[in-house]
Order: sequence, then C-alpha cells, then structure tokens
Amino acid sequence: MIIRINDNESKISAIKESINIINNGGVIISPTDTVYGFLADAFNIEAVQKIYNIKKRDNTKPLIILLKDINEVSKFSDYEIPEIIKSKLPNEITFIMPLKKELKNKLFFLQDTVALRIPKDEYINSILQKTNPLVAPSANPSDYGVIYDSSIIINFFKEDVDLIVDAGVLEKKQPSTLYDCINNKILRQGNVKL
Repeated sequence: MIIRINDNESKISAIKESINIINNGGVIISPTDTVYGFLADAFNIEAVQKIYNIKKRDNTKPLIILLKDINEVSKFSDYEIPEIIKSKLPNEITFIMPLKKELKNKLFFLQDTVALRIPKDEYINSILQKTNPLVAPSANPSDYGVIYDSSIIINFFKEDVDLIVDAGVLEKKQPSTLYDCINNKILRQGNVKL
C-alpha cells in the first residue's frame, strides 16, 4: 500500500495507517525526522528481522531506535543521560548508551550499546505516541546512499513492506548529531550543535 501525503487529510490517514500496521507487526517506510526510514516495533523480533532481510543488512550491524520521550530511555539503558544531551532533547541528536544487560539476548540487533533518538518532528512523533519504540534505519539497501526521492524508494521496496508513506522528495538534511554518552564525545556533528 502507498499513501501519498499531499494535504492534512492524507497526513492524518498516513499516521493512522502507520500506527495500525506497526502495532500489528508490520514494516513500513515513512519520512522520519531526518530521512525516509524503515519503521517497525523494536520489540517485535520478526518485524525487525524482516527489515534486515529487505535491506540485505548484516545482522551484526545495530539499528537506531526512535523514542517518543525521555522516559522511554529507561526501557533500553540504566545509564544517566548526560546534561549536554538531555538539555537539547527532543532533537536531531542520536545518543549512544550502554544497553541493559537483560536486553542483550532478547534484541538480536543490539550488542553492548544502543543508539537512541527522540525526534521533535511532529509527524513522526504522532506515530511514536501510539506505538512502542521503533527501529528506524534509513530506507535504502545496505551499502547504498541515502534516498530522498520517494519514487526510487517505491521502485526498490513496494513489494517488500506493508506501507510506503510517500512525501515526495525530502529536503536533504545533515545527518543527526551523534554523541557517545559512555565516553562523552561527539562522534558526528550534525545540525544540532553541542
């Protein structure tokens, strides 16, 4: 299924359908706060594995997780978020935290750490408010550049996912700022300056 966003009504329809599909174990492609991403319930192992299969991604490469708010961080890590990050959230900041020990064997796509982001984007937040945390790798085959044009994404993946939310050609943005909370250092500087 493809839903084209061209007005507020289609945007609301896309949000509702995205929530329904994700909460029923499906995989979608949708705009996120940065680029088009595959989205699935982070706790639904079958849905996450499907993303790895579609992307032809090595299972040892971890996936980023999007959260609706700062309270959800505790689902993945017992570590305290450094103030340099906490004071800027929600935002286009991906922060790496130590993974809770009890999750290491439950979530195959994570090892000792977890990369988390709490978007401030209204559209993706509307989805996150009604779902579990979401894995959200970029919607492209592994070792392929970022795809901003929905028509290319549709050609690649229309048979592989339950829904593609088509928002046309997305604005090219810098990737999110990447911060290592364990070693307290910036790994990649993005739009959000630390």
